[in-house]
Amino acid sequence: MNGGNGSGGVPYGITFAGGEFKYNFGSKNEQFSIIGFDNNDNLVLGRYTQAEAKEIGIRDAVTFSPFLIVNGKSSEVQGNGGWGYGPRTAIGQRADKIVLFLVIDGRRVNKQGASMGDLIDIFERYGAINAANLDGGTSSAMVVNNKIINDPMDASGNHRTRPVATSFIFK
Repeated sequence: MNGGNGSGGVPYGITFAGGEFKYNFGSKNEQFSIIGFDNNDNLVLGRYTQAEAKEIGIRDAVTFSPFLIVNGKSSEVQGNGGWGYGPRTAIGQRADKIVLFLVIDGRRVNKQGASMGDLIDIFERYGAINAANLDGGTSSAMVVNNKIINDPMDASGNHRTRPVATSFIFK
């Protein structure tokens, strides 16, 4: 955590996988920003306790933010939203249930990365009705067939990744 400088070793908030509760960073009654899928394969964004998430049928979920588009309404972002520009990983879903993943490199002279407003613009362009930021920096890696297909870079200019405690995996 600590301003984006976490170790990635422990998930923050609530984690569900395969319909099973896996982890809760806080108390059972604490609400966290949930990004996940319900039993009907709908991307769900909202603030829920562990029990509330289970009650609405959350199947797979992580905790992160900010939410970019919720139920067709885009967030209003001033400037860079206070998040700056950098490498980003985000997820969205269109009304036809197509899931959109976005991984953007950054921290380069010719590629500063993206702001939250940039992510909103991209997801709007592709018809997302729900979208959320997942992570950034050296946690922003997309793997296809066991190979990282983007180029994560840390703030020192080193090409590397860091451990991530949670991720979405599609087969």
